[in-house]
Amino acid sequence: MPLDAWPVAVFVVGGDRVVQINANGLRLIGADGPASIVGRPTSEILVLGDPVSVDLDGGVAPDGAGTQWRHALIRPLNGGSLPVLVSRGEEWARGRERLRMLVVVPAASERNGGLLDVEARAEARGQIADVFANLAHEMRTPLNAVIGFGEILLGEHFGPLAGRYRDYARDIVGAGYHLLALVNGALDLGRASAGAASLDERPVELRSVLSSAIAMLEQAASAKSIALTVDDLAGLPLVYADETRMRQLFVNLIGNAIKYSPSSRPVVVRHRLDDDGEIRIDVVDQGTGMTREEVAIALLPFGRTESAIRTGEAGTGLGLPISKAIVEAHGGRMTIDSAPRRGTTVTVVLPANRLVAAPGRGGLLNLL
Repeated sequence: MPLDAWPVAVFVVGGDRVVQINANGLRLIGADGPASIVGRPTSEILVLGDPVSVDLDGGVAPDGAGTQWRHALIRPLNGGSLPVLVSRGEEWARGRERLRMLVVVPAASERNGGLLDVEARAEARGQIADVFANLAHEMRTPLNAVIGFGEILLGEHFGPLAGRYRDYARDIVGAGYHLLALVNGALDLGRASAGAASLDERPVELRSVLSSAIAMLEQAASAKSIALTVDDLAGLPLVYADETRMRQLFVNLIGNAIKYSPSSRPVVVRHRLDDDGEIRIDVVDQGTGMTREEVAIALLPFGRTESAIRTGEAGTGLGLPISKAIVEAHGGRMTIDSAPRRGTTVTVVLPANRLVAAPGRGGLLNLL
């Protein structure tokens, strides 16, 4: 039976890569054709969760038809996520390659109401962004008061405190700043997830953006004796983008590379311009690295991986989701190549229609 004849979405995967996808899968993911999906890591598109039902031994229990289902989230190309159910078929061999079929159906709420169309999704993202913004602003005022009064106590402005109370005040201030970082991160995620409509776009020098991001992070790198370099800074192109969001993107990515790298390990930013005009920027570190499963977790809001927790570094679990949302709002994509003890390479790809001019290319290129 041809894949396109199936009434549900079907993905054929080999290893962690999508090998084939049918028409319903393309519709579910919001892709125009298989070229934009085939070859991509499955973990970028589909995040598997818990079984729908379990047996007495804790294994995945089949439904009445003998099919085993798992909850999952699928990531449409235009941003956001959709709850789905996934059934994994048996592996089979094609030459030296091991393949597996994934059958994907919308979760009950989506099946009953039909998949949201593009305009409805955009409107929903805008409403979510508004809720994030209002909630963040409402929470900031009392949080700032808590932090302010905590700092007054910690500074002993109205008289000395006993040692235990001084420790309590320090804990209050630390917790307040952590919660404030979560609120600010949630607000940033809401704005970025609103898509292209939230961008303030203009021609932007990536050289200037990266220079300012590195300047902001030099102290953190210096504290760990980390050499922070950009290959061919002068060769970076001029792009049509939101400058503030681009700076936030690279502060997040380079900051993560510094945070999760051992002392004296270099962090390198590389870039290249493909023949088709796509702009690729890599942030490369030699840090703790992540497994494929941890990469999928790290891309979820508030996702903290075991390897990150083991480093003892504080974090909100929002840096990578915000970065991915910023890239996707610009019509690009972000991939992560990582392995434990090998380090991580995060690649940002901006589409050719974002390129304004580049050294050696002359003039305006594909601006419209």
